[in-house]
Amino acid sequence: MTPPSQFIQILTTVLKKDRLALPSEDALLHLREDEASSEQFFFRSFSNCRLPANLYDHDGNRQIHSIVSQSDSLFPPVIHMPGNLASGCTFVVVDERLYFLYDRVERWSDVPDHVAFVAVRLDAERIAALAENATDVRLTPSEYLLLSHLLTGLDLKTAAARLGASYDTKRKQIQVILDKMGCKTQTVLLRNLSLEITAGILDEILPLQKRDFETALVKRQFGKDVIVNTISIGDGIDVPVWEFGARRGRPVLYFHSMLAPVVFHDEMIDTLKENGLRWLVVPRHFLGFEGNLDVQTRLARLTRALSDTMEYLTDEPLICVAESAGVTWAAHFARHNPHMVSQLVLAATPQVFKPEPGSHNPTIFIEMSQRVRRDERVIAGLTQIYNAFSRVPVLAKKGLAHLYRKSAADTACLETFFRHTHLSDWLRLIANHATFASVDEIANLQRDWLGDLKKTTCRVTFVHGEEDPISPIEDIQAIAETMPEASFHAFENAGHLILTQHFKALVSQMIAHEGLAHAAS
Repeated sequence: MTPPSQFIQILTTVLKKDRLALPSEDALLHLREDEASSEQFFFRSFSNCRLPANLYDHDGNRQIHSIVSQSDSLFPPVIHMPGNLASGCTFVVVDERLYFLYDRVERWSDVPDHVAFVAVRLDAERIAALAENATDVRLTPSEYLLLSHLLTGLDLKTAAARLGASYDTKRKQIQVILDKMGCKTQTVLLRNLSLEITAGILDEILPLQKRDFETALVKRQFGKDVIVNTISIGDGIDVPVWEFGARRGRPVLYFHSMLAPVVFHDEMIDTLKENGLRWLVVPRHFLGFEGNLDVQTRLARLTRALSDTMEYLTDEPLICVAESAGVTWAAHFARHNPHMVSQLVLAATPQVFKPEPGSHNPTIFIEMSQRVRRDERVIAGLTQIYNAFSRVPVLAKKGLAHLYRKSAADTACLETFFRHTHLSDWLRLIANHATFASVDEIANLQRDWLGDLKKTTCRVTFVHGEEDPISPIEDIQAIAETMPEASFHAFENAGHLILTQHFKALVSQMIAHEGLAHAAS
C-alpha cells in the first residue's frame, strides 16, 4: 500500500479534530466512473434539496457515498425498487427506516444511464412536516415504525407480525396514531399521508427551470458593480462575461484561480475605476466543458471561445492577469493570440511538474502530479474529497487553513474570506454545479504549459509572494530567469493569495508598464 499523500494527510489531520475520518486513499482510488458521473449529476440537480436524498443504480446499489463519515447522513448500501409501479413511486422500509423511492428519472435530461431511482429518507419528524394537518405531531419510535410499514402497503395484521407484536397491540396503537393525526380511519390516514408526502417530495426533488446559479451569486456579491453579459458568436457556445470597473477603460482579461472566479478585495471596484481599467472575467468553471473532453480539446475550445468573445468586446490589446491555476490557461491564450495580448501578469504561478534545477523537496502540488501520472484514478478520488469538503464551510475553512498554514499572510486572508462567506459560497457552488472543475484544473496543470509561456511574444511579468506555501518562490524565479524578456517581482508579506493581498500594488505596477494614464472613467 502506498503511503498517504500530503493532501490526504492534511485532510485527515483536520478531520481528527472533529472525530471524523476519511476512507483510505487506496479505497478512494477505486472510485468507479459511473459513481463519479452520479455524483456530478446528484449535486448539480439536488444541491438545493432540503430532504435527505440519494441515488441508486439498476442493481439497487447506492451511488452517493459520504466521504466525511457521519452516520446520520448514510443511506443503506442496497435498496431494491419494487417492479411494475404504475405511479413511479413507492415507500419501502429498510433497517427500520422509511424511504420514498421515485424511478421516473427520465424527468432529468442529464441523468446518467445507470441511475435507476432517487431515494428520500423519511424520519418521524419529516413525515409530520409533510403532512398538511400534523406538523406539530410527535410520533414515538414504535408508532413511526408501524406507520412506516403501513405506508408500504402492508395491512395491520401483517405489519404487526413484521414488527413481532400482537395484532391487538398494534390495533390499539394505530388508534393512538389516528388521534394524533386527526383522522377517523386508517384508510383515510394512509391515503392522505401518501398523497401529501408524495406531493411534498416531488415538489422538492423534481427539476426546475434551468438557472445560472453562478450569475445569481456574482450579482449577490457585487450588486450594481458587475455587468453580466452572455456572448454567442456563430455556432459557438454561449460565453458569460462579467465586467467590473471602468466601462470604457483599458480591457483586462482575468484568468481566475481554481478556488473561485472572482477577486476578494474590498477596494477592487474603486481601484479599477481610478486607474481606468475594465476588468473582464469569463468563469471557465461554468462553460460546460468540464469533465467531457480531453485536455487539449477543452483547452482549444476555451481559447477559441475567449478570442472570439474578446474580439467582439474590444479592439484594444488585452492585459491578461492570471492567478495560480489560471496561469496555464492564460499562457495558452497568449501564445495562440499574440495580436490580442500586450502583457501577461502572472500572480502565484504554479510549479511545473518537473521543477527547474535547484528546487526544494516535492511540494504538495508536485507530489499530487506524480500520483496523477502514475494512476489517473487519483484525480477522481481527490476531486471527490475536495468537493465533499467544499460543500461544508467549516471543513473547507479548516482544510484550507491547514494547507496555507505556513504563510501568515494567507492565513489572515482566509480568515477574512470566510468571515464574509463569499469564498464558502463559491466553493459550494463550484462543487455542486461544476463538479469536475477541479479535475480540469489538475489535468491542465500536467501538460507542458511552460512551453506555451516561453513561446509568447508579449511582455511577461511574474509577481510572487515570498512566503507562498504552495509554489516556492525559488522555483518560479528560476522559470523567470529562463525568459530573458520577463520580469520578476517578489512581494514581502505575501503568500499564494498575493493578488488579493496586494491588489492595488499590482494594478499600479501593471499600468506603469503599459504607460497608461491614471484616469477614472
